[in-house]
Amino acid sequence: MILEEKKKTSPRRKWFDDYFKDFTESEIQKEILFAQQLTIDKLEKVRSNTSKIVWWIIVIPIIVVVIFGIF
Repeated sequence: MILEEKKKTSPRRKWFDDYFKDFTESEIQKEILFAQQLTIDKLEKVRSNTSKIVWWIIVIPIIVVVIFGIF
């Protein structure tokens, strides 16, 4: 008995296949590189914001306690 597999594709996958069907390998690589760059930029913003939060919540209060603890 041969079972026929039905492939279900989501609307997002259909859009993806239609959008990229005529792209060359070079164009696809550029798309991937661009997506990676966007991700790197977002991660850098998160890292920067996390650093600022750490300074305001942890380091600055410690410095204030040390300064006022001495005087």
